[in-house]
Amino acid sequence: MATSALMLGTLALGGCIGSQQQDNVEATAQQGQQMVNLLPGLVRAFGEESVSLLSETSCTSSPDPETASRNTRWTGAVGFSASSAQEGRGRAQAVREYAESTGWASEDRAAVHPSGERLYTATRGDLTLVLEQDGGEDEPGVSFTVTSPCLEKPDGHTMTRSELDSMYGSSDPLYPNDDRSKFTNGEPKPLPGSPDNSPSEGN
Repeated sequence: MATSALMLGTLALGGCIGSQQQDNVEATAQQGQQMVNLLPGLVRAFGEESVSLLSETSCTSSPDPETASRNTRWTGAVGFSASSAQEGRGRAQAVREYAESTGWASEDRAAVHPSGERLYTATRGDLTLVLEQDGGEDEPGVSFTVTSPCLEKPDGHTMTRSELDSMYGSSDPLYPNDDRSKFTNGEPKPLPGSPDNSPSEGN
C-alpha cells in the first residue's frame, strides 16, 4: 500500500508540474503581448523609433534549442551611444516621466557594475524596466531593457519573437517558427505608428 501511495503521489506531482509549465507558456505569451503593446511608448520617450531585440529569450546558457527553450522570458532592448552622460540622464528622465504617467512604479536600485550607472528602474506587474549608462562623461553607451520573469516550460516548447525584432526571420534554430521571408538582415524595424512604417505591420 505504501508503494502504491508513493507512486500515486509521484504521478500527481508530475501532473502538477506539467500543468504549471503549461500555465507558464500562457503566462509568457501574455507577457510578450503586453511588452509589444507597452514598448513603443516607452521607446519613443527614450528618443528612439525601433528596438534591437523584442523576443522570448533563454534564461539558460545552453546553445541547444530544446534545452534553451525549457526556461525562458521575454526581453525587449535598445541601446545607443549618447553624446554625453547628461544626454543619457535626460533621456532616462523623459522615460521616467512617461512611465510613471502610464502605470509603472519606480524603484531605487544600485548600479550593476562599478563603471556603469543605473539611471532608472521601474516595474509594472511582472515586467521590469531598466535604463543603464556604461562609461564616462563622453559618449557613454546607454541601454534600455524590459524583461519578464524566467519561467520553466514543458518539453517541445519553442521560443517566439516579435516581428519588430531586428533579427526576426533569420535562420536561427532557436526560433523555428519565424517567417523567413520577412528577414531584413538585422535592419531596425519601425515601431507601430512610425511615419515610415508599412501599413501591413498595423498597430
